Amino acid sequence: MAESVQPNPTHVVAVIGGATAGSEIARILAERKTAVIVVEQNPRPYGKIEDGLPRWHVKQRRDEYEEINKRLDHPNIHYLPLTRLGRDLDFNELREGWGLSAVVLTNGAWRDRPFPVDGADEWIDKGLVYQNPLIYWFNHYPEASYNGPRYELQPGATVVGGGLASIDVVKVLQIEMTLKGLAARGIREDMLKLEREGIEPVLKHHNLAWSDLGVAPCTLYYRRRVLDMPLSDISPDAPPKRAEAMRLARAKILEKAQRKFLFEFRELSVPTGLIVENGRMTGIQMSRTEVADGKVRTVPDSARPVLAPMTISSIGSIPEPLAGIPTKGEVYQYVNADIGLLLEGRTAIYAAGNVLTGKGNIKDSLVSGTQIGTHIAETYLGLKPEGPGVPLTDAARERAHQEGLRMAASIEARELLSSEKVANILARVRERQRAIGYEGGYRGWIKKVTPADLQ
Repeated sequence: MAESVQPNPTHVVAVIGGATAGSEIARILAERKTAVIVVEQNPRPYGKIEDGLPRWHVKQRRDEYEEINKRLDHPNIHYLPLTRLGRDLDFNELREGWGLSAVVLTNGAWRDRPFPVDGADEWIDKGLVYQNPLIYWFNHYPEASYNGPRYELQPGATVVGGGLASIDVVKVLQIEMTLKGLAARGIREDMLKLEREGIEPVLKHHNLAWSDLGVAPCTLYYRRRVLDMPLSDISPDAPPKRAEAMRLARAKILEKAQRKFLFEFRELSVPTGLIVENGRMTGIQMSRTEVADGKVRTVPDSARPVLAPMTISSIGSIPEPLAGIPTKGEVYQYVNADIGLLLEGRTAIYAAGNVLTGKGNIKDSLVSGTQIGTHIAETYLGLKPEGPGVPLTDAARERAHQEGLRMAASIEARELLSSEKVANILARVRERQRAIGYEGGYRGWIKKVTPADLQ
């Protein structure tokens, strides 16, 4: 953090969110002499790498933490942690009262897409759980200082989803249930070992089989066919034989995941009703579907009860709505999508990363375009040894780099702020930093707020 006021007129830009996209864009702007305020809701800026990517990706998470640190540790970047839009900082005040050159939203897509049955949200944490808070809990609950939401996972859970993120959820359930079943027998095992080797080999080491644990597996339900699962994308211009081979590869990926983690799978199933007993959601009415010409149709009068102690919704993440930002469906509406411009005005509003795309699942950060190959998907899911070349964030960073270059060119064309205006804005930043105890510069702060037992 630079403590001295910049002597010359310049631009001042607030970047909301400091993870892969935010840190990349902040660094591009900072290197062009722009004063950048990185506004981050958490103590640390790592976003879904820390809170949404399951903690068994140990090396990839740590490597990306350091990449983000290197980008944010710049004298023109002023880090403002523990500051959330809508809670600690009003968006309209930031846009209209601060006098900034621009605001860039890179705060990702953290809002779970609503469970597709009317009235379901009445039962959140009373039988219904959403993916994002569940994975956040899984990543942090071993920390002694953790004080977030807590979940008591149950055997025989229902998971509604179908993409890579939903398989992350079933892995969490199966691994945690295995650890619990072993602990009941006085056996302590390691989560990383179970994820790496698979459930059956670890149980065999203890002369046990899955059936010996007496634990019902979780079941993943998907509204389309297994061949339609977005585990590896198919290019729209792929020849028919190639497209068919990729569809079959999806089935093989799922089969390997089931063998390794022992969960059940049901295709062509969609929730159409809730089952509620004694003030809790105890299951869902599941209907059959048909897929014709790429469209899903619910088969009338096909509902059947699926009872489960907990139902987990893993059907995707979307951006949080912001008052003043026009939306079209689940995504923001742009004035100029080529440069990510949302709103023009004295302070322009831009968006980048998953806020721009409206997609917030891990798959959307693996590689760019539509070339999510089977090797990458299998490696991500732990079906192959995790090598150094797994591009968990490479494509997301490259996309952010290109977005940042276009935004920087657009921002540079705007009128410079006077030294007095720059000083006034940075005084606001320092006031907030003092209020939250931010001192000692970026690296010092990260060291201070990193839990000693962080995994």
